[in-house]
Amino acid sequence: MVPGRVNRSLQRNRDEVRVSNAPAPAPPPRHQPSKRAKSKPKQLKKVVLPTTLRLDNLVNILKERLSTVQRAAEGMGLTDTRPDRLLTSEDASLLALELGFDPEINDDAAFDLFPLPLSPPELLSPRPPITGIFGHVDHGKTSLLDALRSTSVAAGEAGGITQHIGAFEVGVASMEGEPTITFLDTPGHAAFTAMRSRGAGVTDVVVLVVAADDGVKPQTEEVIGLIRSASDELGVVVALTKCDKPGVDTTKVKHELMAAGVEVEDFGGDVPCVEVSSVTGQGLAELVETISAIAEVRELKAERAGRVEGRVIESRVEKGRGNVATVLVLRGCLRNTASLVAGTTWARVRTLIPPSGKAVVSVYPGQPVEVTGWKDLPAAGDLVLEAATEDEAKRAIANRLRRVEQEKLWSDVEVINEKQRREAEILAIRKDEEDKAKAKGLRGNAVLHAGDAAVEELVGASDGPKELLLVIKADVSGTVEAVVGALEGIGNAEAKVKILSSAVGPVTQGDVDMARAVGATIVGFNVKAPGSVMKDAAKVPNPVPVHTSPIIYRLVDTVRQATADLLPKSIETRVHGEATVQMVFDISVKGRKEPKRIAGSKVSNGVFQKARKARVVRKGEVLHTGVVSTLKQVKKDVLEIPKGVECGIALDDFDAWEVDDLIQSVEEVEVARTL
Repeated sequence: MVPGRVNRSLQRNRDEVRVSNAPAPAPPPRHQPSKRAKSKPKQLKKVVLPTTLRLDNLVNILKERLSTVQRAAEGMGLTDTRPDRLLTSEDASLLALELGFDPEINDDAAFDLFPLPLSPPELLSPRPPITGIFGHVDHGKTSLLDALRSTSVAAGEAGGITQHIGAFEVGVASMEGEPTITFLDTPGHAAFTAMRSRGAGVTDVVVLVVAADDGVKPQTEEVIGLIRSASDELGVVVALTKCDKPGVDTTKVKHELMAAGVEVEDFGGDVPCVEVSSVTGQGLAELVETISAIAEVRELKAERAGRVEGRVIESRVEKGRGNVATVLVLRGCLRNTASLVAGTTWARVRTLIPPSGKAVVSVYPGQPVEVTGWKDLPAAGDLVLEAATEDEAKRAIANRLRRVEQEKLWSDVEVINEKQRREAEILAIRKDEEDKAKAKGLRGNAVLHAGDAAVEELVGASDGPKELLLVIKADVSGTVEAVVGALEGIGNAEAKVKILSSAVGPVTQGDVDMARAVGATIVGFNVKAPGSVMKDAAKVPNPVPVHTSPIIYRLVDTVRQATADLLPKSIETRVHGEATVQMVFDISVKGRKEPKRIAGSKVSNGVFQKARKARVVRKGEVLHTGVVSTLKQVKKDVLEIPKGVECGIALDDFDAWEVDDLIQSVEEVEVARTL
């Protein structure tokens, strides 16, 4: 079917969907309908599709789960729902329509690069195992890897915590075929969950590091959860570190691991457990041999020819080299002339630098490499794909950027629609509350106050919290992601963090200018700000707060306090005096046509003061809070009345007094709050 016919067919299907989804006539309401405005029906999102594509490619375009698309396909009568099943434009369009999209067939606008189908086993060759070092903070992960590769990295880590992921190779003499193991060193601090999860997504073998003197900790349990989610796709070995310390009880730690769901070999399970010491070298050879054995059993293979696929492990800007990304090659041969795409950027590869530090012309599966030549920094975790030509890479990225812009535009439209709906709802609520106030006998400003109070309550409860705007800078893209993840969750329903921008590199004058323009705060992790930039940031009358630190939890504490400072102060009402209404009478006031209604009262508690606000309480309900306009003892104006003395009281905008009303002299005090 040609595109024109497809689009006409889709229009008929859209009409059928509208008819089939039309609501049945509503029965007559038994109660008065709500005056609040109702939201408009949600519109379909536009999506551009090529003439033919695979089912898994459609999943990527729609950003839906594979299982969701497969269920929709089965519901349409498609029996073959394999990920690599080739779809016609009509089937793909109907699927998109079923899932809430408005499809358009356009090969040029839909062009993109996707992973290729799996190759036949006979085309695959052995590759090095990719091994992730995972575990709780300060359990010795970096020291273990340091001992394995005989370099000194651990001493330079801030606060003893690995701050970004690193990829290295370790030679193994006993391995056949590819005599190396690729290690990923992932952070263990709680803030680095995303980086740790990404590392688990590309690894074949997980080394779960547990300190023999500390046992199972929160990040240990998190890693165990990642392992479980990967099912049988990961090989696992436990490394009990710090076994050189006197008095450690490794048996106790193994029992803790069993309780956490890791069935170690010593207790009848299938997970090997190796006792090691990075200081003495105990167990290091055994650990390497264990990893090698697991890799050999798993028969790890990949295609060494054809187009490259890989993952960005980290990225950063380096002086003299520009944008640099550490890429883990997963398939194909990466050459120093390749054109690559990752996320919304592309590269014409200039240099390939492996862990040895010497430039190479090609890199194969299972090997990490630093790639230069990126037009912009790719994000850590981005899928790397090779394009046939530079023009093909540019074309794919242009379409990706256009889709990002379309999604932003769609989001803006939804925001505008929601704003209009909220304005209509506010008008309805204001009128409703003002009508209620009039029914209670209130008038003038008191009626308007009732409407304002209802609107303020609604806006405060549902228009969203106050926002602490942040500009985030960090040393590499992986830590940018980690810092964003650690900070963006800070807050509650009344005040929260909003990330305005995040990027790799030091704090610049441009960052300060942007932050000053919107009232944002700059947070720098593992980076510095030049003195001239800091001097400008401190300029009054609009200084820009700049917080930098190499320790992430210090930044978290700083941002948490700044967010707490945005919270509306808690209003504590203190009652200083109470008077009970005993009679109601009118008095004539000079210059006023209507008489003024006075509450003849007797002070029953404390001291009733004219300078304070007063509130009227009837049968336990606060009717009105306002300013005391008149306070008399007999016929004399006074400033306060002590307990046991009778007086006359009048309030601005309230005269609906009744006998036995309670009038309280109150003070409203602001109290600081915490998150």
